[in-house]
Amino acid sequence: MKKLLFIPLCLSLFLTSCNDDEETVIPVVSELDADMRGDWTNTAVERIYYSTSGEVMYADTSERAANFHFNGQKMTVTLPGSSDKDVWTYTFPDPNDSTYIRLQRDAETNDYIITSLNGDEMVWVDELDWAGFPEEAPDQEKTTSRRGVYTWKFVRKK
Repeated sequence: MKKLLFIPLCLSLFLTSCNDDEETVIPVVSELDADMRGDWTNTAVERIYYSTSGEVMYADTSERAANFHFNGQKMTVTLPGSSDKDVWTYTFPDPNDSTYIRLQRDAETNDYIITSLNGDEMVWVDELDWAGFPEEAPDQEKTTSRRGVYTWKFVRKK
C-alpha cells in the first residue's frame, strides 16, 4: 500500500517542479562573462589589412546598428526593423584566458579576443591570415593581404 501512495506523490512532485515559464540561470564562467550579459548594439566594425612587410594596404570602417543579446550561452543578433534572429552559441574555451570567446552556429565557428569591456563599451578583435579586401567585393575581385584585423565595437543598451 505504501508503494501505491509513493507513486502519485513522486508524480505530483515531478509535475510541480517543472515550470517552463522559469528561465534557467546559466552559471557564470568568468567576471567578463558576467559583465557582457545583456543587450548591446554593435556600432562599427573597423577593418585594417596589412602587407607582408606590415604596412597598411587598406582600411575602412563599417557603421552598424545590429542588436546583440548575450545570456551566458547564446548570442542572439537582430537588425532594427527585422524580426529575423541569428542565434549563435558562445563559449570561453580557454580556462586560462577569459578574453577568448568562440561563437558557433551549425558548422561555422568564429573566434575573437575581447580586448576591452568597461561598463557600457566592449571591443572584440579578430585577426585572419591572408584576408581579402574590400570586404564587400566578390572573392575573385579581392586583393589578398598578409593579415586582416577586424575590430568590433559595441555599446551597452540602456
